[in-house]
Amino acid sequence: MKKLISLVGLFIFSAQVFAQKADAKYKEHAADVQKEIWDPKAAPFQVKDIPADMNNESAVIIARSFEVINSAKLKLKFSLFIGAAERISYQTTYHERVKINDKAALDEYSTIEYTKKLDQTMVAGFTKIYDKTDTYIGAKIIKSTGTEVVVNTDEEVLTTNTDKAKEGKLAISNLQTGDILDYYIRIEKMQENSTEVQGPYTFVMGGDYPILYYAARLQLDEHVGVEYISANGAPAFKEGKNDDGDLTLELTQKNLPKFQSSLWTSALRQYPYITVQYKFVSKAEDQYSHFNRGEIKHGFLSDDLIDQFKKTLQAPGGLINYYPLTLTQTYFGGEKKMKDISQDSIVKTLYNAWRYNTFCSFPTTNINVSNDINYNRANSLIGAISVSRMLTSLDIDNTIFLVCSRNSNSLKNVTGIGDFDALVKVNAGKQYWLAFDDIVTQFNEIPARFQGEDAITLMPQKEKKSITYEDGRGKVPVTAAAENSIAESLNVSFDAANMQLLQVNRTCKQSGSLRHGDQMQLLLMEDMEASLATAVTQKKLLERLYDDKKSKKLVDEFSAAFAKERSNQKTYFTNEINGQFDAKPKDVSTYQVNQPALFSAKTPFEFSSSFSMENFVKKAGNNYILEAGKLVGSYSKVDDKERTRSVDIYMPCARTFSYNISINIPKGYNAKGVEELNKTISNETGSFSSTAAIEGDAVNIKIARTYANNFEKAANWPKLLELMDGFYNFTTQKILLEKSK
Repeated sequence: MKKLISLVGLFIFSAQVFAQKADAKYKEHAADVQKEIWDPKAAPFQVKDIPADMNNESAVIIARSFEVINSAKLKLKFSLFIGAAERISYQTTYHERVKINDKAALDEYSTIEYTKKLDQTMVAGFTKIYDKTDTYIGAKIIKSTGTEVVVNTDEEVLTTNTDKAKEGKLAISNLQTGDILDYYIRIEKMQENSTEVQGPYTFVMGGDYPILYYAARLQLDEHVGVEYISANGAPAFKEGKNDDGDLTLELTQKNLPKFQSSLWTSALRQYPYITVQYKFVSKAEDQYSHFNRGEIKHGFLSDDLIDQFKKTLQAPGGLINYYPLTLTQTYFGGEKKMKDISQDSIVKTLYNAWRYNTFCSFPTTNINVSNDINYNRANSLIGAISVSRMLTSLDIDNTIFLVCSRNSNSLKNVTGIGDFDALVKVNAGKQYWLAFDDIVTQFNEIPARFQGEDAITLMPQKEKKSITYEDGRGKVPVTAAAENSIAESLNVSFDAANMQLLQVNRTCKQSGSLRHGDQMQLLLMEDMEASLATAVTQKKLLERLYDDKKSKKLVDEFSAAFAKERSNQKTYFTNEINGQFDAKPKDVSTYQVNQPALFSAKTPFEFSSSFSMENFVKKAGNNYILEAGKLVGSYSKVDDKERTRSVDIYMPCARTFSYNISINIPKGYNAKGVEELNKTISNETGSFSSTAAIEGDAVNIKIARTYANNFEKAANWPKLLELMDGFYNFTTQKILLEKSK
């Protein structure tokens, strides 16, 4: 026993010594990195003064640089299975020097978070495949006096600290407004046998702050293939080779303005940027890879990517799960009976079966049926491939639409298949759209982020033993404002015991794209699973588990998980109310989902709640002032910096909001100022109107607000501002409840 204890103690001691040596080695290399980055004293990173006209900016980026260096070396391994392996090093350095002018910028730059260490090295028998990443950081503060204070990185806090992973957070103590912060992040990665695409790295020519100097440089091994695009007017890299044959790409820019607007913009559609990716390419792979060994390819990649995607479509392998088709056949009583069923009924059932199969399969370990999983999204490419193949097998005409989100890069600027999303358009008596998105996306619904977008179309052609695809071009339609709506009804009363406490009964109906957020927040997975199972004539989860002897023991675990979520539903409603009014209710007495609206666009999602609210009524002597405009919810005034605009307007969707508010006048009081609530504004971008009148013992207010389009040219910004200002002014309106004499 003593010998065993001694051995254990020796092992622990050896591990401690090894850890200390590793830590010392890390610190030694960190000092070398710091010297390498800060000692050259590159001119842009020595600047201490900014132009006088920038003193009112929140922050000014004096200099920013990004550098990537990689190389490969052949290393012999003692393994019968691997033989010789390439060990590839990747070194990435981000360096920034920024002048801090206000508290907002100070808060943003007061901490640096990073992954200090990540070791994904794999060991199997006598084989070890190396994969390790280390990160080194440094920061110094330059005071207005010129004094430089180097931040002690030993004061970092490790938020994760294991043998394989360390994540750190470094507080930039003593940083103040008026200071300059000069910091860097160096990432060093070593991998063996890597065939991964590196990147894409995206260099945006601008940001939230003006940039005086911007530089990007990549030095890449001669065996890599490089692809990059310059989008929205961005310049090209200066391409070359160094004396060792490495490929080089270099870019320098000066005096880049800050982004003019962040409201309703699509940065990768409107601001210049460059995206780069590269990959090590073997001689054998060079024949079929769209990355060309030792070459730099600059331009559009969509044609190459479409060829790749076609190959996947024609031989999808394990991407397709035919279970939705099996469920559909079962639903209609077998494959033979489906011949008598209308195609549109088959398509709708197949889509519901896909939703059920995709979103209602739960792991039996680490059971999670929480509200969080309501936000899961499907892989739209796999969904489109699967459903298109199943439809084609049923001889139902369909076309795959490859599309990019209007919030991301445009179709012509894709750099990989993963940049695409996919929809399927079906011709089955009528035209229908199938989207493979989230659990509440309905049959024949197009997600808002794809509406109006150009698309690459792929139409399957069924042949004897295979399916080929004919490509073309198309456009995704845009839904009208009336199809994306929120209609609210509020009955408001004053608490008899406390006139400054409002009692609110609220019902909300939502349709189209505007319902998704609240559906995912308020619906319980137990109820959605039951509805989707019923739609394809399947038993609910608990019933299926109970019927199977092997899984019967899981019934109690899932029942407990579902019950816990149901007990949390009040919190979800409370959070929804808080989000709507930017104020927490004092109490929520009733809450319920009246209509889940999981299947038909004609049926809006509907929920209701009763709650009490403070801070809407102020006492003024014997009278009370009700902030009536706030009953439509919180709404912010457009900032002064956003009021002048030259970039186009990407709104979420065309949409309509309506409110029907009834305010019960308490006995002994008269309502004054109601006439001030009447307002009408209308132009080509939309409309806003409010009408208010005293009817009996109540003030009745009706409000309607419409944004006619999901996209507007910058020239229409003043017209949109007119609507937005009109609605904001309404939200500031008050009603005086005057004590009767």
